[in-house]
Amino acid sequence: MGLFNALSSINEVNKLLKDLENQVRISQDQVERGDPLVYLQNSLNVLKQIHQSLINVFSNSRGACTAVYTIFGDKMRMEDVLTYSKNVIMNLAVIIESRS
Repeated sequence: MGLFNALSSINEVNKLLKDLENQVRISQDQVERGDPLVYLQNSLNVLKQIHQSLINVFSNSRGACTAVYTIFGDKMRMEDVLTYSKNVIMNLAVIIESRS
């Protein structure tokens, strides 16, 4: 049962990372186009939800914590994934704050 839990959790993290990559691209496009703050805030909320979901999956699966993942072609472990996600959120929050 532990193996199936680990595989399921790893698959869930991979799905969330694909969502994260897509949302980062969307957010970058929104920033470059100068979209309204409400769009940027919505993107920020989506990124926060993805980040929290990653935390939840990692906290429930030791296998997911030790696996290696790929984000934008870079190999990362849990700590790096969460740091990357957090940095994206913080950077977008700063951009939103600077435009307010």
